[in-house]
Amino acid sequence: MEITLERLDENEERDIVVETEEFSIAQPEFIIGRAHDCHLQLTHDFVSRHHCELIVDERSQAVRVRDLGSQNGTYVNQTFVKDECELKDGDKLLVGCIPFEVHIE
Repeated sequence: MEITLERLDENEERDIVVETEEFSIAQPEFIIGRAHDCHLQLTHDFVSRHHCELIVDERSQAVRVRDLGSQNGTYVNQTFVKDECELKDGDKLLVGCIPFEVHIE
């Protein structure tokens, strides 16, 4: 399974590769936030230190996002993620105020 986050704001034009067949994250969780120990660091005041995480389940070929109690929230297709939400190819993911499009192949 290949998972890519395409950043949609004007500040960044590069994609973030979460997982490919050749590259697999060490843990099933991919943490996004401001802290130095996050897999993806987003240095913005609206992003919490540990904002959210992507959970990759290779067996069921599913990707979910879980909010980690962030102050400004995590949204999928403009819907607030209270606990956890499954991601589909083409979903819009908003981390604080930073927009991404999710690509899952």
